Amino acid sequence: MKKFIKENLVTILLVLLLGLLFILWGRIVVKGIRENTYMQNLTTTEARIRCLAYYGWQADPGSETERKVHIPKPLDSVYLEYNKLQKVCGFNLEDYAGQSAENFSYQVENFPYAIEEPVYVNILISEGKLIGGDCMSNAIDGFMLPIDRKYLP
Repeated sequence: MKKFIKENLVTILLVLLLGLLFILWGRIVVKGIRENTYMQNLTTTEARIRCLAYYGWQADPGSETERKVHIPKPLDSVYLEYNKLQKVCGFNLEDYAGQSAENFSYQVENFPYAIEEPVYVNILISEGKLIGGDCMSNAIDGFMLPIDRKYLP
């Protein structure tokens, strides 16, 4: 056995390395498919609620509000600041400058910190695809956070 291992050490290590690379590649592919599933075809309330759950939010579907927004080209100072928040989660509104999108808002039911004011989660959708979002409070001393709960302070 020792002789076999000695003679075939390079082959054994190569097979192990290829196996690890295959497992890593598979995880990346599965993650991409899962993200695509939750970020595409957001044409119904149910699909949008599932998308928010993917990012860690339980939202009240009955609180849904919708409004059209226009993303300016070039991005103005407000959108430039907002886009910094989007880039944290892998979005970039510069790709949608000059276009219109739908903004859907929902009241959050599982905000992890005790605050008196309601908390809302907003998602920006263009052609059924998620292009950005945030979690925020409308209070005078409110906040705006990335849509992905893993980035909460």
